[in-house]
Amino acid sequence: MKNLKINSDFAFDLYVAVTVDIKHGDVDRLFHYGVMGDVATNIQVGQRVRVPFGKGNKLILGYVIEIYKAKKVATPSLCDGNCDSNFLAEKQELPEGIPMEKLKAVDSIMDGFSVLTPDTLKLALWMKDKYYTTLISTIHCIVPTAKPDGRFPMSRKKPLKISPTPSSITLTKEQAIAIEQIKDITNNTPILLHGVTGSGKTEVYLHAIEHVLHQGLQAIVLVPEIALTPQIVGLFTARFGSNVAVTHSRLTSGERFQIWKQALDGEINLVIGPRSAVFAPLSRIGLIVIDEEHEHSYHSETTPKYDAREVAIKRAQISGTGTKVVLGSATPSLNSYFHTQDEYKQEITNPQPYLLAELKERVNKTMPDVTVLDMRQELIRGNPSIFAAQFQMELADTIKAGQQAILFLNRRGHSSFVSCRQCGYVMECNDCRVNYTFHVTHNRLLCHYCGKGITMPTVCPGCSSEHIRRFGAGTQKVEEEVAKLFPGVGVLRMDMDTTKGKHGHAKILEAFRNGEAQILIGTQMVAKGLDFPRVTLVGVVAADISLYSGDFRAGEYTFQLLTQVAGRAGRAMHEGKVFLQTYNPDHYAIIFSQQANYSEFYLHEMAIRRAMIYPPFSHVFSIMFTGESEKPVIEALQKLSAIMDYTNKRDSKTHNGIERFQTIGISPAFVSRIKKQYRWKLLVKCKEEEPLKSFVIYCMRKLRENDPLTGLTTHLTLNPVNME
Repeated sequence: MKNLKINSDFAFDLYVAVTVDIKHGDVDRLFHYGVMGDVATNIQVGQRVRVPFGKGNKLILGYVIEIYKAKKVATPSLCDGNCDSNFLAEKQELPEGIPMEKLKAVDSIMDGFSVLTPDTLKLALWMKDKYYTTLISTIHCIVPTAKPDGRFPMSRKKPLKISPTPSSITLTKEQAIAIEQIKDITNNTPILLHGVTGSGKTEVYLHAIEHVLHQGLQAIVLVPEIALTPQIVGLFTARFGSNVAVTHSRLTSGERFQIWKQALDGEINLVIGPRSAVFAPLSRIGLIVIDEEHEHSYHSETTPKYDAREVAIKRAQISGTGTKVVLGSATPSLNSYFHTQDEYKQEITNPQPYLLAELKERVNKTMPDVTVLDMRQELIRGNPSIFAAQFQMELADTIKAGQQAILFLNRRGHSSFVSCRQCGYVMECNDCRVNYTFHVTHNRLLCHYCGKGITMPTVCPGCSSEHIRRFGAGTQKVEEEVAKLFPGVGVLRMDMDTTKGKHGHAKILEAFRNGEAQILIGTQMVAKGLDFPRVTLVGVVAADISLYSGDFRAGEYTFQLLTQVAGRAGRAMHEGKVFLQTYNPDHYAIIFSQQANYSEFYLHEMAIRRAMIYPPFSHVFSIMFTGESEKPVIEALQKLSAIMDYTNKRDSKTHNGIERFQTIGISPAFVSRIKKQYRWKLLVKCKEEEPLKSFVIYCMRKLRENDPLTGLTTHLTLNPVNME
């Protein structure tokens, strides 16, 4: 080897593409760096690195997304033709347009391991496109939160060593059939486990997980509420011992990192937690269970606004281990149940069908008796209390018998509505068939679908009564009423105010289970999944509230909530009683929930959705603008609406004159001002997802070409869980 000449342009040992830890959309791309020496020897895809960035070359955190191995090319000019033919100078094939001579060098590697596995990196890239966000935002969902210096927090807490206990429970015939469906490795289609409350869905999960672990694989179990975690943990830890790890937001950052690292290192095989647990870095996933799959909490309300159910199914597809996804619920979302029906394949382009497994009977064979109480009649009888007289008597009998009761009041989100206590009339928009919502800032009743507004009436339009009121009683008021009626009786309240702290939920539930109180008052936290053998009475204080949320899915949400909370009664030896207090006893959601008749509710609700072309028969895209001044927010949406109308009419010429996209109003968000930011939105509907996405992105780009949207923030959400 003679006269070797080194070309300084190719001094780097290899090259990497890095996404930097800055969420701004302007830097949502890959930046290329060179790597030398020990760093080049140890660097891996998915690792965190320190890189110089910007004109000042400030060192910031980044994630290695790609590594460009040096291509070996024989270069006679470097060795005057006298080189061994195996000697090859290093020359990197970078994407076109990247000047190698200007590349900066990676400063250092942060960790001795990759924080992104091959599967979770693929998932992050998919989520970036699916949910219209930056790559770094999706990575933040997957990677534990680091300290300000970039290092991960450590926990000194040592995991408890617990031995597993074999199951001694005899399965029902329906449970055994469902388990065999899950075990079928020849079909990796997602399975919807539809089982009535108390039918033993958890036992099906336990057996399926046991089977997966025996195969040398791993599992993830998602639960919708932290409130369910203590109960679930007890069941799963008893069955699987120290193989179980539980993660949720109430843990310290150090504890969460410890669990994440144990999963990454293969020290645990079962992770339980809320929606974020779907990102657990397990490498041999055989099963992902989504309990209470209908719950809204599986949708992230912050960017990226992902759906954990969609993410779980995508992760199963990415995995090379034949991962099975099981979605379980007594009241499946209409969208999930629709996936199991034959008509789904005819209605949807590129469908993703589900298999259906059913548990139609309770383990104890007895469903609770459900009574609907018409609160209009209570007013006529001179009872102004929030409790009907019959329910008060039943509650007194329950207390006297030494049994327990749950009182439920749904305060999901902001659910104000205007109704007449005389006749039950509800103020609704005639054009959209949804209720008006009272806005304090506008002092008007507004429709969130078409933007129409009217003045708050002083008398009922239905019966001319002066008993027209805004409603919104809370759990604290219920607690006060119970204390007046039953002084000295132990009462626990479970809501966001009382469950603050690391073990807030667990302490309340444990106290109730131990009999320290006979009455538990709560919001959605008590509506599903909980199993208390001594609870024989459930009272829903205001079954109407979720009917008037202003959302086209209000009927679905109401049916689910009422059916779920009713299922808390009579789960053991004693028969259960449930009372639904309502001003609208004839509403189909209340009638079908009284009967616990999911199939009839499904048919009724789907007929309405089909007629209105709402999901699952279409996709809805929400475009929301926010800003400190209301006028520019509205004007920007008006400009966007004009662009959409023009584009839609222009393109309809290629679709036989039929406009493919339907825009719905320009209206204030449900909460029109949050933290001094005005919030207005525009909705767009289309039967096909991909054309809808392309249409919105195109129109947004056209808007920005003429308006930089200075001072405004844009929020794009496909199929939002709440219509705001």
